[in-house]
Amino acid sequence: MSCPKTKLISAYLDKELSPGEKTAFEAHVQGCASCSHTFEEMRLLRASFANVERHPAPYGFATRVMARTAELEKKKTSWLVPFFVRFAEVAVLLVVITMGILAGEVMTNSSPATTTTNVSSALSLDMFDATPPGSLGGAYLAMTEVRNEK
Repeated sequence: MSCPKTKLISAYLDKELSPGEKTAFEAHVQGCASCSHTFEEMRLLRASFANVERHPAPYGFATRVMARTAELEKKKTSWLVPFFVRFAEVAVLLVVITMGILAGEVMTNSSPATTTTNVSSALSLDMFDATPPGSLGGAYLAMTEVRNEK
């Protein structure tokens, strides 16, 4: 079973606890087997890291790490900008479509029905000749009609 006070072991070893918290934690470790065991493991681990030989970092290592970190931070936030750009594009498109629909409604509702029938009759192809006089089609039909009549 794990004790919730094991979270304080690292703070105790790093000397981050206040004097009152430090005294209370030391008293707790004396009576809690779980905390006592975990405390001893962490103390030994910390001591083994303290005795390790230190090696200098290669030249420019810190610069490369900082540059890579900045690059990763830049990539983290870069997805947000295209998202808002796409959102703005869609919003503008929806506004334009809505304005077009409203303008169409206004135009169709404001004009009387008689004007609509006049427009449709004006656009009818019945008023046009099939072959206007003087056109190439008219000349061809005139020649073929003459041949068919003989």
